[in-house]
Amino acid sequence: MAQLATMLVSIAGALAVSAVVFVGANRAVDSVRSRWPAFTASLGVLAGLLAGAVVQHNGWLPRGPAVGGPLKEGWLLIGAGGIAGAAAGALIGRLAQPALTRRSRLEERLRPWVFVGPALVFVVGGLVLPGLRTLFLSFKNGTRGREPGFTLEHYTDIFTNRTFFTFEGWPSILTGRLFIVGLAAAVLAAGAAWASSSLIVGGPARVAAATALMRALKAVAALLAVAVAVAFVESLAREPNRSEIMDVLTVVVSSRVTLWIAAAAAALILTAWIAARARGRDVELDWGSPAASSLVVVAAILVVFGALSTLRGVVWNNIWWVVTVAGLSTVLGLLLAVLAERARGERIGKTLIFMPMAISMVGAAVIWDFMYEVQPMGNQTGLFNAVLQGLGFTPRGFFINATMIPWNNFWIMFIMVWIQTGFAMVVLAAAIRAVPEELTEAAEVDGASRAQVFWRVVMPQIRPTIIVVVTTLIVIVTKVFDLVKATTNGANRTNVLANEMFDQLRDRNFTSSSAFAVVLFALVLPVMVYNIRRLQRELA
Repeated sequence: MAQLATMLVSIAGALAVSAVVFVGANRAVDSVRSRWPAFTASLGVLAGLLAGAVVQHNGWLPRGPAVGGPLKEGWLLIGAGGIAGAAAGALIGRLAQPALTRRSRLEERLRPWVFVGPALVFVVGGLVLPGLRTLFLSFKNGTRGREPGFTLEHYTDIFTNRTFFTFEGWPSILTGRLFIVGLAAAVLAAGAAWASSSLIVGGPARVAAATALMRALKAVAALLAVAVAVAFVESLAREPNRSEIMDVLTVVVSSRVTLWIAAAAAALILTAWIAARARGRDVELDWGSPAASSLVVVAAILVVFGALSTLRGVVWNNIWWVVTVAGLSTVLGLLLAVLAERARGERIGKTLIFMPMAISMVGAAVIWDFMYEVQPMGNQTGLFNAVLQGLGFTPRGFFINATMIPWNNFWIMFIMVWIQTGFAMVVLAAAIRAVPEELTEAAEVDGASRAQVFWRVVMPQIRPTIIVVVTTLIVIVTKVFDLVKATTNGANRTNVLANEMFDQLRDRNFTSSSAFAVVLFALVLPVMVYNIRRLQRELA
């Protein structure tokens, strides 16, 4: 109770001091034109107080009487400096008084600073100076920054220590199932882009070939979907966790023959495109079509997941978090925004989806920890494991099971996706509603389907909003700390930069913690610069 009272008194005192300073500064500016000596006296007070504080701090004169402890020791000297400064300022103001026009211009220049000044003081004192101090500490020797000399050891340790960053095992990316499937999806995307373009501008022969290719792509997609569904049903009907169809699919995808086929197809398509360009022929690829763009997104997700799930280290984990959460939250938010526009209970649905944004990260971590909870024996209390047990599958620890590594990271990322999807949905839904109806109606009159209207008309209009959502999520996710701290505390290869920075700070290794903070800032800085430049281009 005493601590709460002290905190409230401190807040009230800070607000009172701020109000006095603001009112005093405003009155001082008011006196520039009519009472010049009063203005110079107020400047003299500030200069005198500062000079008295400097003299007191360095002990150049004997200290004044102690009142209330060492923090208030020397107040008499500081007050005397303020009085002397006020007298000197008033004297200077009377002796040297500028013309009225110059005082009027000075008042006009100073007036905005009365309002901007407090914000600048807060930014400089709360952000710039601590940031410079952190950067300075990251280059200091030792753990607390008190040893003489400077070093790059803290940065070299981050990028040479296998725990934090390594390229070890990168060849496994090229033979991984996710990479192979992603490469195959990219090849299919190129085929879909060519077919879509041919259907628009091609001759009869190209249109026929494109129609056949689109039918083949749809058949392949349907076959894969049916195979996965049948494999799941088979695993339920037969022994749990076993499926001959899924085993066959795994062997086929993991085969080197599949890799060489996908690589050869990609190389063949690239060679044909280069040869056509060399002969002066324009090969149009419609990457904006629904099939092509969807396959490109799937290919990018698979390749990125395949790479980041293979590479180890805290830095790679952080990048994986950024790509996964920012990407999935945006995609799901866009999908829900489109579906919500056509639903009857739009308001209720949006409210429920947006509701996780009101929950703190730690609260969300506790909620999902109960969802993922696993019991070593007996009935399962966690929702997911209870469902798995009811279906005949073996319960698993989503965070701690060794067989889940590195995909235990994804189950923590999913919590952040659950939280941020509502934000993306609300912003993108507002952008979709802002698209002029004249554009969509004109496209429908020209015979465009709903899918074509969305991909060809709506998407280009909301692209700036999508960029804003993605960049905002990148900044938020790069600094992720609470979820990892509350779920695994960075164990089982789930650590991230912010959690490692906190651990170093907890161990009083200030210099290493500062280096991690600088690395975090360096990761966020390009996104911030891009946002500022894009905003400047829009305002120009």
